[in-house]
Amino acid sequence: MAPRRRPRNDLNDLTGKEWIKFTRTWFVCNSPRYWRNKPTELHPARFPEEMVAEFLGFFTKRGGAVLDPFVGSGATLAACAEEGRVGVGVELTARYARAAARRVKEATPKQAVIRGDAREIGRAEFWRKRREELEKAGIEFSRGLPQFDFCITSPPYWRMLSTSRGGVLSKHKQRAARGLDTAYSRRRDDLGNIAEYERFVEEVGGVFDKVRRCVKEGKYLVVVAQNLRDPEGRIRPMAWDLARRIEGASAASYRSNSKGGRARWVLQGERIWCQNTKPLGIWGYPKIFVPNYHHHYCLIFRKSQ
Repeated sequence: MAPRRRPRNDLNDLTGKEWIKFTRTWFVCNSPRYWRNKPTELHPARFPEEMVAEFLGFFTKRGGAVLDPFVGSGATLAACAEEGRVGVGVELTARYARAAARRVKEATPKQAVIRGDAREIGRAEFWRKRREELEKAGIEFSRGLPQFDFCITSPPYWRMLSTSRGGVLSKHKQRAARGLDTAYSRRRDDLGNIAEYERFVEEVGGVFDKVRRCVKEGKYLVVVAQNLRDPEGRIRPMAWDLARRIEGASAASYRSNSKGGRARWVLQGERIWCQNTKPLGIWGYPKIFVPNYHHHYCLIFRKSQ
């Protein structure tokens, strides 16, 4: 009897056993270097390289091209270098862009950091000066735009970083006492400084409309987001509001074209990243229930016709 052939796997380099393990909808990621990574501690909202590596392993093959439009201090690029992927990160704030570039200066394969506004990445002009460099790294271009195999990122969590919650010594207050950043920046064009929630959701969703132009058809986007409680005590389902905006606007533009020529993002599901070592805060004691948000939603979208 002839040996059974494995089904062709065009998405990643995983075995079936490895594939099924990833599909569990929750996971814990406790990274020792996340807590001791002093060069990136300036940034107030990092995620672990190990978490990024898991997603890279599932949604790309070795050598794949990866985009992070909110790269911060460079966790995505560090993971790309370690996992043999070519990463490109866009960052608005100069000091974080410099920190990310320092982290991957000697990395192989080469990683790229572009200082700029993520809202501009759907324009060919944004990429013009870096096109030759990126093509040498193996990234394809179409109509002046790079074409990535995958995008993973975590946008700002609205104005959460700029507001200290509770009267206890919160993480926000601890960082302030140590002279570390408690917000991304004071820039007016920083999405994390938008005061109106609805406008924030629209602006961030618009970034992923632009990202869609830079991701190959059939490939994936992962957006790490969290629901939150604002200073006025109202729960904002930010993760799900963003999911509706990202998918909804794409679907609307798709329906507006009778020939179905415009690709859209389709929500495929989520994985919940649990932080079981994060300290608890007594926010509402002893009068009102206030949750400790120690999980994030990794929202998974696929670009589809």
